[in-house]
Amino acid sequence: MSDRIACRADNVRVRKEHRERVEDLVYKMFERRNHRYVGGQEQDWLTVELVQSLRRESQVYREELSSKTDGPLPFALGYFKLRDGNLNLTTDKVPANVPPETFVRFLSEFVEPGAKLWFGSGDEREGWKIQGVDDVVPMDVGGNDTEL
Repeated sequence: MSDRIACRADNVRVRKEHRERVEDLVYKMFERRNHRYVGGQEQDWLTVELVQSLRRESQVYREELSSKTDGPLPFALGYFKLRDGNLNLTTDKVPANVPPETFVRFLSEFVEPGAKLWFGSGDEREGWKIQGVDDVVPMDVGGNDTEL
């Protein structure tokens, strides 16, 4: 698996009550994007610190995606920018260290229903639509609004 994956996002509107939190998370994930280059015990300590920080900010992450000291680190969030209440990608590819469905489930807590995200290209492309908190459904890989 490549270390980066193509990503497209549509209608990713952040809920008003979560905008400040999302802005902080975007910044934190962007700052820590080179985490895998940190070595040894320092990486272990930083991993636990990031997991604990994410657990404080996200109920879905805390209850569904992580343990107290380990969990997926959604660095892809650091490649979005919050502008006028919308999360917009700043690049065509995001880190691929977290499975797409897991990333979308994490994001579902902070964005309004109807957000759509596609990952990958060609035959390996997958799409997800957010219906609610921790409620995501796969979509047609062609990118239209048809759920599978």
